[in-house]
Amino acid sequence: MKGTRSFGKHNKIVHIRCRRCGRHSFHERLGKCSACGYPRAKIRKEAWRWKPVNRAARRFIKPKHQKPKTKYIGRQTAKIR
Repeated sequence: MKGTRSFGKHNKIVHIRCRRCGRHSFHERLGKCSACGYPRAKIRKEAWRWKPVNRAARRFIKPKHQKPKTKYIGRQTAKIR
């Protein structure tokens, strides 16, 4: 059974918040964070996990093919820039 009935058995807390990275990935029973590897001395990181992206330069790129989004507030519409 992989459907709705089997999801009723998912009631155990396996992962809690990690005290080093702050993510919800510290395995309580194993005592190890799956994101940063705590309590290991070195932070767990691999080359495939982060792409070398220049985030500061990408902030200012505006796609030209997208229309400006509109936000509906009651009956009035206001354009978001």
